[in-house]
Amino acid sequence: MKATTQSPALVLFLVDGSHSTGVSWVTDAKQGTEESIAATLEAGVNRALHDLVVNVCYQESEICNRISLGLYVAQGDSVSWGIGEDTPEDGWLSSDQWATLATQDGGSPRWFSLEPEGKTPLLKGWKHVYSILSEFYAKFPQSSAMLVTLTDGSFKELNFDQETTSDLVKLQQSTVGERSFVHLLAHISADGDEPLVFPTERPSEDVSSMLFDLSTQLPKHMFEDKDKSPSLGGVSLSPESRAYIHNADPVLLSEMIQLGSRVVEGNGPRPLPVPIIEEE
Repeated sequence: MKATTQSPALVLFLVDGSHSTGVSWVTDAKQGTEESIAATLEAGVNRALHDLVVNVCYQESEICNRISLGLYVAQGDSVSWGIGEDTPEDGWLSSDQWATLATQDGGSPRWFSLEPEGKTPLLKGWKHVYSILSEFYAKFPQSSAMLVTLTDGSFKELNFDQETTSDLVKLQQSTVGERSFVHLLAHISADGDEPLVFPTERPSEDVSSMLFDLSTQLPKHMFEDKDKSPSLGGVSLSPESRAYIHNADPVLLSEMIQLGSRVVEGNGPRPLPVPIIEEE
């Protein structure tokens, strides 16, 4: 997935901001450290944005317009813009616009903060970002795009039946067509449920199969260097892997978000991002 100044890539985040992301989970079992799911999401997204600035947008002391960014929070009854105060007219910001919006928080750049509240209008959120994606492709037909969806929503409570899921998959397919597109998707669980990590075959279980259908494979460039093939939670990924996790824990969630910052190719070599959560 290439990003250049002539054909900038669009990176879209759709983040669940519902009240349930205020639940605490253990981020370091050895140290007994806990934080809210929202705090883990904040840290992961901010680190990924920093990686994109450093590894893709920044060149010769200048910010090059290689990454257009849209960051949206699905919360309560609405889908709202997640960076700065004003929602951009196009639905995204160019690199020189969003990169400068970061504030310094203990030395770490911070673009995004999350205050959990209300329910999860996830279907509304997906329809919104697909509309933005359609506008972007109309304006930049040769460009690539990536969507990162991060949610702890219960799909049964959200009334995702077979018809809803089928319509959503068709909407994504009709929006994207044959264009370059990656959808990374993390379903978060604070209950310690067994995670399913980037499977290569479609599962039979309803939620896992839906995530399989909505997610995509990773770009081929990520597997060109066999010595640096991507992995998550100790699981080696393959070109056939679908880019989603069902029941992501804190470590898997953070690793997947950082993996997203490697999906986009800039100019020159890409250093591997350092995981947010490290196990001793």
